[in-house]
Amino acid sequence: MSAAGTGPLRLAFLGDGNSVHLREWLGYFASRGHEVTLLVPEAREVDEGLPAGISIERFVPFNHRKMRLVGALDARRSLRRILARIRPDVLEAQYLTVNGWHALMSGFHPYSVAVWGSDVLVTPRTSPMGLVYARLALRSADLVIGGSEALIGEAVRLGAPPGRVHAIPYGVDLTRFTPGPDPAGLRSRLGLEGRRVVFSPRAMRPLYRHGLVVEALARLPGDVAVVMVSYLADPVELESVRRRAVELGVSDRLIIVPSIDHSEMPDYYRLADVIVSLAASDSTPITLFEALACGRPVVAADLPAVREVMGRLDPASLVPAGDAAATAAALIRILDMPSGDTAAAAIRGEALVAEVADRQKNLRLIEDLYRALATTRRPARKERRHGI
Repeated sequence: MSAAGTGPLRLAFLGDGNSVHLREWLGYFASRGHEVTLLVPEAREVDEGLPAGISIERFVPFNHRKMRLVGALDARRSLRRILARIRPDVLEAQYLTVNGWHALMSGFHPYSVAVWGSDVLVTPRTSPMGLVYARLALRSADLVIGGSEALIGEAVRLGAPPGRVHAIPYGVDLTRFTPGPDPAGLRSRLGLEGRRVVFSPRAMRPLYRHGLVVEALARLPGDVAVVMVSYLADPVELESVRRRAVELGVSDRLIIVPSIDHSEMPDYYRLADVIVSLAASDSTPITLFEALACGRPVVAADLPAVREVMGRLDPASLVPAGDAAATAAALIRILDMPSGDTAAAAIRGEALVAEVADRQKNLRLIEDLYRALATTRRPARKERRHGI
């Protein structure tokens, strides 16, 4: 173990090494001088560009066999060997589904679970075993972190001990996501000169209901266009969205870009007059904070975690789930808002993000939680005398 009380920590992370959000976490902790290891299932490719100072260890995942009990035993043995060798102060599972289950199977403590949304709101209820794994992983976790009070409340209902949960929004990089000038080059490239723009940044999957955005677009004035992104899209959902745009006669006002480099995201927000997010279930989406940090208003589905933020700024921008007419009305209200009101709303939004979603500040809070966890470890079980 490292000198957890004062010196650098040894941190091990279970998660998707290609997630830009996890990479930002890893980069932060490595930049702070901590020893950071990413635990990756065998055969899982990790793209180039991982932050400097990150070690990678590969383990046998529990789902590598059809017989899941045997697979779980294989995963436990594999993870225990790695953890005994690297001896982390804290094991962090990013996302309860699969990653949290692997943390549970490893038998290692202390471990933390970061819950993100569907992993507690949707997945546990899709199968009996999924619910069992979720409950056990949360009940055994030494720390549970989520981006909203609503999400943490759901984790507690699933079994997380109330004294071990913390609501900390994952936040945004406020050095990158800032107000800025209209990105004329991007506007020209997308053929959006002279148009008002609605940006729908969520992944094109059924959960995020892009078809509903198309339904709303058909009710908006003819100078309004919607921008979406098809990167990692569900093929059936993508085809459904395109087909519905043709049926409603708005395909010429729907711009679907194949991908957006993370470095370009601030300009996509600055391009837009309003951002829309109509998820069927959600934590507080990072895209919401990114949009507000760039000074852009948001129309979003009225979900508990989203209301925690938007209820403080503009309750009228929250729309009933599945209501295309209400969505269109909320978008038109913002699109037609006087410039002075728009500027004042932007200032309020930026101030709220700085208060609750500054990534550097919030990761420092999480770092403190890791350190406290490492210095107040659970009483050792028999197997921990052998390195676990």
